[in-house]
Amino acid sequence: MEDDYAAAYLPMDIMYKIPGHISDPTSLARVASSCKFWRDLIKDPTFLGRLSRRHRDHGFTPSLLLGFFYQDNERTSLDLLKYQIDKTRCLAPSFVRISELSQFVGSKSACNAIKPLSLETFIPGLGASLNFYKPVASQDNFLVLRRLSKDANGHMNDELCVCNPLTGETFEIPSHLYVPPDHYVLFVTKEVDIDGRISHSFQLSGIFWMKKAKRFISVCCSSKTGRWTISYEFPELMPGHYLVSSSAAASGSVIHWLCGTLEQMSLTHVATLHIENMGLSYLELPPEANHVKIPVLANSADGGILLLFVQGLQMSLWKHISMLGSGSSSWVLFERIDLRSSLPKQVAALGIRAKVRLEMFRGKSGAVVLRVVGEGLFMFSLGDRSMRKIDSASVTKKYFLCPYEID
Repeated sequence: MEDDYAAAYLPMDIMYKIPGHISDPTSLARVASSCKFWRDLIKDPTFLGRLSRRHRDHGFTPSLLLGFFYQDNERTSLDLLKYQIDKTRCLAPSFVRISELSQFVGSKSACNAIKPLSLETFIPGLGASLNFYKPVASQDNFLVLRRLSKDANGHMNDELCVCNPLTGETFEIPSHLYVPPDHYVLFVTKEVDIDGRISHSFQLSGIFWMKKAKRFISVCCSSKTGRWTISYEFPELMPGHYLVSSSAAASGSVIHWLCGTLEQMSLTHVATLHIENMGLSYLELPPEANHVKIPVLANSADGGILLLFVQGLQMSLWKHISMLGSGSSSWVLFERIDLRSSLPKQVAALGIRAKVRLEMFRGKSGAVVLRVVGEGLFMFSLGDRSMRKIDSASVTKKYFLCPYEID
């Protein structure tokens, strides 16, 4: 093109159709920055409306996952010695970018030269203020950090912080007087003022699962009030059932868990806790999921529930869909994925004897973290079918990785 509006080589109707075949936000942003013609077309409300509907239908946008935050529990003696000498030394959580994880195809994988970034890279001047904090939850750009400490009486306390690595903001969370909860979940709300300016507020919820009483207790801290409140409703899990507490998936002021019957010792339902009124609701799992190893839950871009499980080397993705107008809903098998061509040949050769375990699943980006016994951690993308190996020794040994998805 000789100027921004001259289309010398393609008919105009073709020019208008090209962005419609691009769904990845990062690619669209790059196209929009190339010239005024593309920018005006992509900024058009009609185009953005179609794109939004398409994302709700498709569900996965790989570029929303920027990477993983983690805290190194196995600092080297040299690191700790330097910290003892200089108390201002930053030992805040580290970050591994997706772009630095080598793509794995069949039996070949490039060697990663991963140099994790410190949280101080995103929030300059952090110093030692967040040393030894662990990332425990993230939602729409925000990250929750937690450090357990003991008071003078030997009681365990939580020290908490919420930050936004993309903007460099940190939000101090006041201490609460409760014992450390089993889970922390973050709910982010987008607000638009009369001038069209967008701002975000969040609510941090701590969930206690009283295993013997089979009841939930919730404490919440809002960014607007800066105070902790406790719910006076303590919903009880339905009789004869157990809860898989590690399966929590949160979105839109609700938290989902897997639960099953004690009699059969098999998974039967998704239990949903509604934070606003502390009500419990239940959703039966598809029969295919009743006798598989622990599946994982996630929330799709449109707020639906996603269920993922592995049998042998085949991955099954289910989505719970509500029928508009009828009030009914059902589970729909979205797709089955054969992992044999994506995993190492020695693992694929084992077939059903291969030990592949689901670690986590993010419903917006479609990122799935797999642990393959004897091989380490892998990240599989449901969006573009790529497989990446998380092969850095300083990452693979971590007990918990916290995926960081942007809004």
